[in-house]
Amino acid sequence: MPTKYPAINQIAYTKMMHMVPVYQTEQIRQIEEHIFSLDPKPDLMELAGKTVAELAIQVTPNHARTVLVIVGPGNNGGDGYVTARHLKNANFHVSILALLDTRQNSPEAISALNKWKLTGGTIQDEINNRDSFDIVIDGLFGIGLTRNLTGKLEELISYINGLQATIISIDIPSGLNPDTGNIMGCCIKAHHTVTFLGYKVGLHTGLGPDYSGTIHFSDLNMGRIISPDNRGYLIGNDVLDNVLTPRAKSSHKGTHGQLVIIGGSAGLVGAAILSGRAAIKLGAGRVLIGFVGTALPAIDWMQPELMMRNASDVIQLNNTTCIAIGPGLGIDNIAYDMLSKVLLLPVPIVLDADALNLIAKHPALVALVNSRCDPTVLTPHPGEASRLLNCSIMEIQADRLQVALALASKFNAEVVLKGVGSVCAFPDGNWFINTTGNAGMASAGMGDVLTGIIGALIAQGAYSHTALLAAVHLHGLAADQLLGDRCGPIGMTASETIDAARIILNKKRC
Repeated sequence: MPTKYPAINQIAYTKMMHMVPVYQTEQIRQIEEHIFSLDPKPDLMELAGKTVAELAIQVTPNHARTVLVIVGPGNNGGDGYVTARHLKNANFHVSILALLDTRQNSPEAISALNKWKLTGGTIQDEINNRDSFDIVIDGLFGIGLTRNLTGKLEELISYINGLQATIISIDIPSGLNPDTGNIMGCCIKAHHTVTFLGYKVGLHTGLGPDYSGTIHFSDLNMGRIISPDNRGYLIGNDVLDNVLTPRAKSSHKGTHGQLVIIGGSAGLVGAAILSGRAAIKLGAGRVLIGFVGTALPAIDWMQPELMMRNASDVIQLNNTTCIAIGPGLGIDNIAYDMLSKVLLLPVPIVLDADALNLIAKHPALVALVNSRCDPTVLTPHPGEASRLLNCSIMEIQADRLQVALALASKFNAEVVLKGVGSVCAFPDGNWFINTTGNAGMASAGMGDVLTGIIGALIAQGAYSHTALLAAVHLHGLAADQLLGDRCGPIGMTASETIDAARIILNKKRC
C-alpha cells in the first residue's frame, strides 16, 4: 500500500498546536501505576477530594448549605469521603449515602472513611425522600465500572437526576463508559465533572458530553505525565494559529489555491452550493462547482464569485489544488464514473456524502481510494460510516474511536467521524477528539459546509492533517459563537456558520 503520510515526528500535525492528551482506561491505569510507584507515595485521594470540595464551593450558589455525597466501594468512594470531610469542615451540612458494602473498599478508601467518622460524620444506607439537597457529589463509580447499573442503583441514579441540585461527578459520571461515552444501563447526569490525571475519551464523545456537564481537569499536582503508548489528543483552539501562513501583500487569487467541488445533482444543488460558499469565504482563491447531470445553475446570486461548470469540465482544469466530491452527487452511473475519474487525479481529495455511499457499494472504488498517493480525507456521519464498514449505526456509535481508526486504516485515509465529539483519525494510528460545537448543528447542510471549509484550507496550502483538525474545530467554534449570540440552538442554519467561521479564523490570523 502506498505511503502518503509522513510520520508524526517528521512533520507535526501543526507546529504550534498544544497537544492535550486524552486517554483510555488502560492508559490511565498505567499513569496511576507510575504514580503509586513513587517514593514517597502521594496521597492522591486527599488531593482529589479537596479539589472536588473546592469546586463545589466555587460553582454552587452562596445559599447552598446541604450536601449529599453518594459513595461506592472503590477509590471514587474514597474521594467522596474526603470531599465530604472538607465540605463539613467548611460548615456545610453533609450526608453520606453508601448503598454498597464498604468492606470492599481499598485501604486508601478505608482510611478516608475512618477520617470522616473522626469528624463525627455518619453514613446512611437510604434516603429520606423528604430531604432536600443543594449539592450532590457523585462518588459511586469511576473508570473501573464493568457492568450495567440496575436495581437499587438504577433507582438511586434516577432519583439523583431528578433532584433540583447541583450535581458534581468525581472523575467521570457514574454509569458512563470512560472509553466509548456509552451509558452502562443508566448514568448520573452531572452539571460538573472533575476529572483527574488525564482526560477520558468517554467524557468527550458519544453520550458523554450530555452527561458530563462542564469538565474540570486537575493533575493533582503530579504535572504532565503522558502514557508511553498515548496516541490520542483533544483539538485545541491553537490549531487555528498556523493552519495557514500569513498572506503576502503581493498575493493574488492564484496564490490561494483553486478548489473544485463536484456534486449538486438534480434536487440536491444546494449541497454543492453550500460547500462552495463555505470555501470561498474561508479563503480559497478560486472555487468552481462542477455539477453532475443537467442541474447546472447559471449563477449563485447570493455568491456570484462561485464559478458554475459541468463536472466533466472541471476535472480537466489545470492548477487545481484540491477537489471535494460528494455533496449532492447522487449514486447513479454518472456519479460513479465521475468519482472513478476523480480518484485517479494527483491532487488532495475530500470525500463526503454520496461519494462515501458510492465507495461503500463498489469494491472497485475502494481499491482506487487505497491506491492513491495523494492525501484523501473522508468525512462520514455515523450512517455513512455504517455503510463503509458494513455494520449498523448502533455498532458505529458503540465505539466511535475504534470505528474512526478502522476507517482510517481500511481506506488509508484521514477521517473525521462526525457527531458529538467528532473523532479525527489518521493512518499512522494517531487520533483527535473535537470539543467544540453544540446541538444547533443538528441541521441540514452542516456537513456540506464542513467539506467546503476542509477543501478551502487544503486548497490554500494547508497540510491536510492540520486542515482537517482546524476545519472540524473551527466549524464547531462558529456554531458555539452563534449559540452565544442567541442564534441557536433552535433554528441555527449551516449558512450562518460560514460567516461566523470566517470571522473567527481572521481573528486568529491577526
